[in-house]
Amino acid sequence: MKWDDACLRSCRANARWLQLCRQALERGPETAEVSVYALLVTMLAKVEYEDTMDRMDQMLRAGKLPADEKAAVDLCREKYGEAHGLMAGVTDQLFACDFSRDGQEYAGAHAAVGACRDGLRSFQGLPSLVAKVSTDHDLTTVSSLLGALIVGK
Repeated sequence: MKWDDACLRSCRANARWLQLCRQALERGPETAEVSVYALLVTMLAKVEYEDTMDRMDQMLRAGKLPADEKAAVDLCREKYGEAHGLMAGVTDQLFACDFSRDGQEYAGAHAAVGACRDGLRSFQGLPSLVAKVSTDHDLTTVSSLLGALIVGK
């Protein structure tokens, strides 16, 4: 399948998801198995999670957050750790062509990043983190939708 076909089949319902899918796959192989595309986006999501966790760590180390924002960022850091572990599991399974648990792990990662996003929305002092987490959530959705082409929804 061509990468753009994979994006259209999985993400056509939302313009932002379609854009993220295309950005993620445009540098990959022109034609490949869907599992290759799912793997590429899942690996990208893991890298983005690591970047977001680094940002959170820097914010927490700086010690300048009000108590309520610190608590929200701490919770997000924990949720991102969960999501990263789940996506690492998906990556391992995709490498092994074992798709038996991918749906559950995609859903768990999606829920973890979503919980972080929802917990941060009320904080006016964290706009760049909220934007980054929202983008990560969308990328998690794209990863999951590509995976659904393999494992079903």
